[in-house]
This record gives sequence, C-alpha cells and structure tokens, in this order.
Amino acid sequence: MKIDDNPILPATVVARNDAAALAAGETHKNGTAAAGQGGDTVNLSGNAERVARMSEALQSIPDIRMERVDEIKKQVAAGEYNVSARAVAEKMLMSMKKGVAV
Repeated sequence: MKIDDNPILPATVVARNDAAALAAGETHKNGTAAAGQGGDTVNLSGNAERVARMSEALQSIPDIRMERVDEIKKQVAAGEYNVSARAVAEKMLMSMKKGVAV
C-alpha cells in the first residue's frame, strides 16, 4: 500500500484561517480575506489531531510486509505454494470489466 506524502492538516489550517478572517471581517485592499496574518489562531478538533497522529503512524509502516514475502518464498521453495486458478481468473475478469489491463 502506498501512502500519499501530502499532509492533511496544512490545508485545514489555511481554510480555518480564511474562515476566521472572514468571520472577523478582515479583508485585504482587493477585498479578499486576510489569511494567516497576525492574531489568527486555529483550534483543531480531536478528530483532526487523531487524523494527524494516524497519518504519522502510517508513514512509518513499510510498503512491503517482509514477513509475508519470506513466508511465500519458503512455500515456493518447498513446492507448497498453490494459486487458485479460479481466483486468478475471477480477478482477471473483474479487472477487464473495470477497463483495467492486467
């Protein structure tokens, strides 16, 4: 599984700063809201903090589960690794139905 490196929180912070500026009636000369200036503050909800912690935890998980790879290698070497032809055929058909080349 590949985890996207784009952080979630900066966009949230900017959006909340814009919303706070609009609520306070702050504007630039061109009429746009003043974001991120001076006294802007942001209070993130518990959910946003949990998302940030989970995102950091996911970054530490490797893309490849080496224990699973080693297990399959042992099965292949011992001649015990069996693949269900039916399961492979079903997945091929499903991917073709979705328009994805196999």
